[in-house]
Amino acid sequence: MLWRSFLAPVLGLLACALLANAASAQPRDRDRGPPPREQWEMLGEQTVGFRVDRDVIRVGRREGRFSALALEVRDNDVEITDLTVFFDRGPPQTLRVRERIRAGQRTRPIDFAWGDRRIDRIEITYRARPGFGGRAKVSVWGLRAAAPPPPPPSARWEELGCSKVGLKPDRDVIKVGRREGRFSDIQLRVRGNKIEILDLTVVYDRGQPDSIRVRSQIRDGGETGPLALKGERRVIDRVELTYRVPIGLNLIKGPASVCVYGR
Repeated sequence: MLWRSFLAPVLGLLACALLANAASAQPRDRDRGPPPREQWEMLGEQTVGFRVDRDVIRVGRREGRFSALALEVRDNDVEITDLTVFFDRGPPQTLRVRERIRAGQRTRPIDFAWGDRRIDRIEITYRARPGFGGRAKVSVWGLRAAAPPPPPPSARWEELGCSKVGLKPDRDVIKVGRREGRFSDIQLRVRGNKIEILDLTVVYDRGQPDSIRVRSQIRDGGETGPLALKGERRVIDRVELTYRVPIGLNLIKGPASVCVYGR
């Protein structure tokens, strides 16, 4: 009787360990299984007769892109011999299945060799098992490729300030301030007259300023390309400009407006 009192706790511990191992193995088994049915889409279905047969399922590019196929059989067992997938571009892929699929079951996912593809058509070679009565249905399912993430929204240009240009070489300061936010690029836009931008200095709330040598003549309604600022996105305190109006008929049009934009 004494050995029974020692044996019972040991057996209890062993039973708990076995249950814990089985519980921990279940998630791993699910991970190795096929993707959830909600990710699969039926691409077509054919009825199988008594003889060896070849059939074609039309898909078309409008159905989208797929990364794998699977075959499902209903009503009777069917032996799938070969499967050839024709894509909208590139060579076809021939998949040697050589698998007997029982009624109500589905094959493992069959991956494409070159990633996600648009399918034009699928050719299937199959035969029903000898001696079976009636017919079977073979359906082809496609694993829809995940949609690519949308591109990040492009930063919009924001007006930081404007200044009027006189008829003589001039220097002006456009105040910005930390309330406007942080910027990685600036751009100059000119309205009202043609001017020549000489130099540009960007003064930040912290750190050394950026001196940008522009030396560019901008027509009325024109703009510079994006002027990249050094370092990460910066808080701009002010922008110092040196510019002049070219001599000629432009003097009659009067002053121009120079605006600084940031993004």
